[in-house]
Amino acid sequence: MKEKTLAIIAKVENKKLVIAGVGGATFFFGFFAGAMLNLYLVSIHSPLVTQLRASLSFKSAIYGDGIILPVVNMICASFLLNQRKYITNKIINWSLVLGGLITAYFHVSQAMRGLVNWTMPTPWHWNFLGVWHAVYMFSVCTLLSLFLIVTIKTIRREKSVPWEFWMVLFGVVIFLVLLRLDYSAVSLSDFVPY
Repeated sequence: MKEKTLAIIAKVENKKLVIAGVGGATFFFGFFAGAMLNLYLVSIHSPLVTQLRASLSFKSAIYGDGIILPVVNMICASFLLNQRKYITNKIINWSLVLGGLITAYFHVSQAMRGLVNWTMPTPWHWNFLGVWHAVYMFSVCTLLSLFLIVTIKTIRREKSVPWEFWMVLFGVVIFLVLLRLDYSAVSLSDFVPY
């Protein structure tokens, strides 16, 4: 499978289409589908949105998943397509591992802290929306991990920090600030393992 992925990356000819596709997919899977479901559940007075926080009540979902992450992922995709010579099976494997670890960390922290919402109505019990979000988060974290690893390789070889790194870092920091604002009653120390 990884060889197939590398072959596809190597043959990409229409970079703009791929970059737009990454942005569109991030917007759809990270924000739009959840927002539409949120509006539907509000219209039928579902307890999932009347008793729990849903997508449209999170700044990190509206601004982060709806605007910032699609742009960040498009920057990542553009950079990765231009630096595809550095993408190897080993780097893809590490990206998958890091993406999985980051996703697991946030979901386990959420459950341990009892930060319930419409994706996890009770601690340790994720519904379909929780699984959807976990898959989305894994995909984004894996792409960001791939970007970071390739950026490190690029810096080592070319002896300069690409502008894309600063843009992505800025976007991720803003997203994390929005996430912090969403849980302002929660201390940052709540996300530190015991």
